[in-house]
Amino acid sequence: MVNLSLLLGWKAIVQILILWLVIYHVFIFFKGTKAIYLLKGIIILLVAFFAFQKLGLTVLSWLLAKLFAFFLIFMAIIFQPELREGLVRLGKGHLFYIEAQKEEIEKTIKDIVSAAGKLSRRRIGALIAIKREIGLKNYIESGVNIEANLTSELLQNIFYPFAPLHDGGVIVVGSKVVAASCLFPLSDNSHLEKTLGMRHRAGVGLSEHSDALVVMVSEENGAISLAINGQLTRNLTPNDLFTILKGQMSKVA
Repeated sequence: MVNLSLLLGWKAIVQILILWLVIYHVFIFFKGTKAIYLLKGIIILLVAFFAFQKLGLTVLSWLLAKLFAFFLIFMAIIFQPELREGLVRLGKGHLFYIEAQKEEIEKTIKDIVSAAGKLSRRRIGALIAIKREIGLKNYIESGVNIEANLTSELLQNIFYPFAPLHDGGVIVVGSKVVAASCLFPLSDNSHLEKTLGMRHRAGVGLSEHSDALVVMVSEENGAISLAINGQLTRNLTPNDLFTILKGQMSKVA
């Protein structure tokens, strides 16, 4: 006869594993959107709630219980676009996806650097945003959907001066160019050089509103620049650009 305590012990282990998998995939579900930060906040409050209950702090437990209800309503209203996007992904069966491998990330970086170097030599302007953790859905929707595999040649063709999509920015997600001719918010940073054009201000602006890495090529002198978190680094060589991008992308790989 099976030992009852042993059976209950196995059941507990299975339930813990299932709970862990559910929590993990909920994080994957929201990854790439700002809702992930709200989700982390709710988890912290849950931990605090159970701690208050264990300590017998009934007033704080009651307040946190009311706060949870507010958070659920707040998340449904404020993060409705992200939730809708996540549900669409779930419906397509893409919830349990595998993260891009390091080799794929390095190839993406090489293609971007190669395109930036060739555009720089020909003095063709370019604006390329690389998505990291925070979603860029609103900016993607402002452009033309492409969903094409990223190559150096594709980027060069997009930014060719007479190409129909050369105005605006390109958004790269993983190993794909998801959209082109996108509108990015202009930075109003008073410390930026007055001589900077719209392309550079748009690149810095997007990096201020998200954690995207934004590569810019000047059509005036071919200079390569990179914006990260509102900070602009100018006059980069292709090797410099590759090193910085690889270091930054390794943080999210």
